[in-house]
Amino acid sequence: MNLDVVVRSGSVATATSTVITDIGISDGRIAAFGSGLDAPEVIEAVGMTVVPGAVDVHTHFGNEVGGVPTLDDYESGSRAAALGGVTSFINFAFQVPGQTLVAAVVDERNKALAESHLDFGLHVVVTDPSTVDLTRELPELVELGVTSLKVFMAGAGLGLSRDHLITVLGAAAEAGLLVNVHAEDGPLVDHLTRRLLANGQRAPKYLPLARPPEAEALAISLVAGYAKLLGCPVYIVHVSCRAALEAIRQARLGGAEVYVETRPAYLYLNSDRYEVEGSRANEYVCWPPLRQPDDQAALWDGIRSGEIQTYATDHATWGSDQKAEVSTGFHDVAPGMSSIQTSIGLLYAEGVSRNRLSLSRFVELTATNPAKLFGLWPRKGSLALGSDADLVILDPKRTVRIAATQMASKTDFDPFDGWRMTGWPILSMVRGKVIMKDGRMIDEHRRGTFQLRGRAQPL
Repeated sequence: MNLDVVVRSGSVATATSTVITDIGISDGRIAAFGSGLDAPEVIEAVGMTVVPGAVDVHTHFGNEVGGVPTLDDYESGSRAAALGGVTSFINFAFQVPGQTLVAAVVDERNKALAESHLDFGLHVVVTDPSTVDLTRELPELVELGVTSLKVFMAGAGLGLSRDHLITVLGAAAEAGLLVNVHAEDGPLVDHLTRRLLANGQRAPKYLPLARPPEAEALAISLVAGYAKLLGCPVYIVHVSCRAALEAIRQARLGGAEVYVETRPAYLYLNSDRYEVEGSRANEYVCWPPLRQPDDQAALWDGIRSGEIQTYATDHATWGSDQKAEVSTGFHDVAPGMSSIQTSIGLLYAEGVSRNRLSLSRFVELTATNPAKLFGLWPRKGSLALGSDADLVILDPKRTVRIAATQMASKTDFDPFDGWRMTGWPILSMVRGKVIMKDGRMIDEHRRGTFQLRGRAQPL
């Protein structure tokens, strides 16, 4: 067999096993496993951990939130992802007023094709179901390779009414689409926010009071109840707290098909960040907000047990000045922070290296489960014969100091600036081409392709 590349003698990890072996690559796909494989290009991986490239299914490159565009576009966002061990991603196409869902997807796809270093897919965000024919459009989206939607239950211009939520879930069930849900109870959040602002409580430290765990849990219970009755699987994005996980447990016991994602911010940061002096606290504003240490402990338990199936970043960036200059209150601060370049290293260092997480669970969370749920398996998220040769080599002994000045993101701050971590990605490969080595981009070609996704595979 003629091979193009061999990754030699690494500890190759999948969701089910770890074995020391060579990986042979031909025409961008995995073609052989074994010992003594040879090729014109050999990458030595002795003592290293080799895993499937991460599939980040929750990114915001070139999106607008509240009318404010994120700093990272597809070029800078996918560059940061590649440098951090992410090899494919799914971004969002937001429906704008008067626009069809198909048009939103086509516009976003064309933007990404011109800029992305990585293969990508799209979710479409339904903001106004009343202006589209869901019965006709959702099957058209499936034909375009888009098999997932997103709905918001809170947020000005984003949150759907209950009637609209039911309409979307019912149509998605008929078309066989998975629905991503931003689960916070909008009316409760709005009421609590108005009350806090009226009392002059505008600082970021009051954000957790405006968007409490109860708002998340209530929204999950509601949407899961609808989803069960309508026969629609739902995927709850960025779960942040113990109360949300308890609501998910109850929904599953009641027969709802509910999948769960959490994000780096909630595993490694807590609400103490809102107590820092001056405008720095604004940098940590996100929706839902950072929670208590007890909530972090619950999330770690959830990812170890399998209750939480995926780990994604919700990477959404703005500059420190943009965040700091907001003086009207926490409610007007753009929500989100940078994390895609550090997410995989952090989970390996904080999880696997510290024996808080098995290597198999690490692979499930970052690659296998997201690929299965979002119709990319086994082409992505897998180290198997015939799969795309998307892989990452991690050095278990590599110690790094995270520095905001070394990040590829266009934002000028990083929530993990100064952290020292042991166990870090040192090489990324996409379809058999090395694109990152030792923290530097090797291949500058914007070779990302749009992925035609199938329907979700139940976990």
